Amino acid sequence: MMSRRRPILVYLPGAKILAEKVVKILGIGWKAIPAEVKYFDDGELKCLLPKGEDNSVRGADTYLAQVPFFGSKRSPQDLFMELVAGLATLTECGATFRTAVIPWYYYACQDKKRQRECLSARLAADFISTAGATHVITIDIHNNATEGFFDRRVCTFNGLFATNLMLRYFNETLGILDGKDRFAISAVDTGGSSRVIHIAKQTGIMPVLPTKVKDYKTLKPKSIIINENVRGKIVIIFDDMVRSGGSIAETAKALKAKGAKKIYISATHPDFCGQAIEILDELKKNGIIEKAVLTDSFCFPDDFGKNHPWFVQISLDDMLARTIASLHAENPVSNIYLDDDRSI
Repeated sequence: MMSRRRPILVYLPGAKILAEKVVKILGIGWKAIPAEVKYFDDGELKCLLPKGEDNSVRGADTYLAQVPFFGSKRSPQDLFMELVAGLATLTECGATFRTAVIPWYYYACQDKKRQRECLSARLAADFISTAGATHVITIDIHNNATEGFFDRRVCTFNGLFATNLMLRYFNETLGILDGKDRFAISAVDTGGSSRVIHIAKQTGIMPVLPTKVKDYKTLKPKSIIINENVRGKIVIIFDDMVRSGGSIAETAKALKAKGAKKIYISATHPDFCGQAIEILDELKKNGIIEKAVLTDSFCFPDDFGKNHPWFVQISLDDMLARTIASLHAENPVSNIYLDDDRSI
């Protein structure tokens, strides 16, 4: 039975494209409202909802979507503040439920204490909860244990996975499930082995588990050890994100040196920083990779793919729309990303 509360998808500036696609899938009865973010000269910001009775959120089920825009002048700290300010605005405007729809979870990699420091991933969770979030939807978070940073009595957490979305793409374009012997799936290093082992169990495709040898002074990889036989195979490197691109580049080069026929990169979050784009350009130019398949958890300019032919972006719109619709109807969501009711 559908909830009686009005469903409204509110979106922050970077999420405009994705939010419009999600609302189109959700269909009749769903309303989209843009939230405006104003910056002051000193860098402070405020988040505002549009005026008018038609844009009232009082008593509504609200879903606040945010997607970082690649190339934006705003820092991750700015964007995170936009998110919590948006949640606080919904809280103060009387929305009954306030779900943060954030495919990319801020500070997700700051999930362990190595020195005298705080757990920034936990601090981010505290900010989100304090701002008034009653629910969080995110995708392929760096550490699934981050869910434990939320008090379930205050804010519940749904960490989705894009694995089946990626596998469906590779099956449609390469036939990965039809000719399994021609393929191998690789982690970037042992840290990503659980993801690859899960996919291998799900599909029966050979897993590759590289071992990264680090230089602990520079924290850069010295070498990548690959024990599996990948000669003549099409290898897909699976990871949750691409950041600086250094580790993925070294793994791709090591696979190529071992005789891999073609190499593809699959990652949910294109969090390109540092020299990542230049590194991927070079890998493509030298024939080491074919494509990097990523999702729209980050928004890119329309011409980005034209300028970087390795770049392929697939949309999370259907997964997010189905998840939001299920939550609004108080139905389960795990079948959407685990036991998907559609064939991979």
